[in-house]
Amino acid sequence: MSKEDKSVWLIFFEGIKIYALNIHKFILYMGFPVLGQVLGLFMIFGLTYWFSMNYQDLAAKYTVLNDFSTMLTLVVLTVVPGLLIWAKAFWDYLVAYGAINSMTEGYLNTGKVYDFGAHNELITKKTFSYILLWFLFSIFTVLSIIPIFWVIGAIFFVYFVLIFQVFTFEDGVSPVGCFKRSLELIKGKFSRTFLLMILLTLFTYYFLTAGLAVIFDSFNITAFLEKTFEAWAYTLPLEAVERFNITPAIVATELVKQLVFFIVVGFTLPIRSICWTLWYKNLYIPSSVEVVEKKKKSSKKASAKTFKIEKRGIDPEIIRRARLEDDEY
Repeated sequence: MSKEDKSVWLIFFEGIKIYALNIHKFILYMGFPVLGQVLGLFMIFGLTYWFSMNYQDLAAKYTVLNDFSTMLTLVVLTVVPGLLIWAKAFWDYLVAYGAINSMTEGYLNTGKVYDFGAHNELITKKTFSYILLWFLFSIFTVLSIIPIFWVIGAIFFVYFVLIFQVFTFEDGVSPVGCFKRSLELIKGKFSRTFLLMILLTLFTYYFLTAGLAVIFDSFNITAFLEKTFEAWAYTLPLEAVERFNITPAIVATELVKQLVFFIVVGFTLPIRSICWTLWYKNLYIPSSVEVVEKKKKSSKKASAKTFKIEKRGIDPEIIRRARLEDDEY
């Protein structure tokens, strides 16, 4: 059995509390991973839109642009800056999935959220394994969206929800082993894990999204964005789908909804990661490999009566830095 058996509701509200107490730090931490992706996409499509709208005038003024290779080179140059920004922000967002788990562990040990670079490094030093883990998870996700796999995919999604916590806290576990270990931890706790997943989904994906949408409407941000997106949508070849009532105005409205959704989901990633880390700690039982390793170590020498960081705990250097003032970072 696990050492603790906290209720799902306690985990949920404790996660929100940790996020709320450190919301300024988490917003700053998630700022580039979230807004960087938005900026990158705006640059890609915005510069491409500007170039396509002004190409004829530019070609008339600069004859060199009439050459296809030159035109193609300029198109690539307008896309590359935004693509690089998006790619860096997207990678940072993926790293955050694991790093926030470590931040939560640090908070539980020290009462502070600190040293983001050290927590990021905990994940990036195992970059290859982390990319492989995401690759396997992506394959699973793609298979799960196929209609005939919806039910079984949803079931295993619950069982695999702790793979990033396993990757962060348990050394020597392969990417495939993270899936097996997550299933092992959740086995027998499916209904409670599913309840926590529902609570987090409703709170971060629905209620907070609806709240930000109201704020956007109140400050006329929605109307401004819809006009901007609609002007861009008119450049799209929508004639073939207009019979399905897909118009530039509809496209613009949906893009604004998706933008609001993405911003909320992105900035509330810490809430979900915190709650799943707390749930992981609640369900944690040493694996058979860890038990064998501990027995081997204890047989070699007696344990000293000193403060010790467990194998799956945070780096002692991170704790040392936590004792310093926040403004030293």
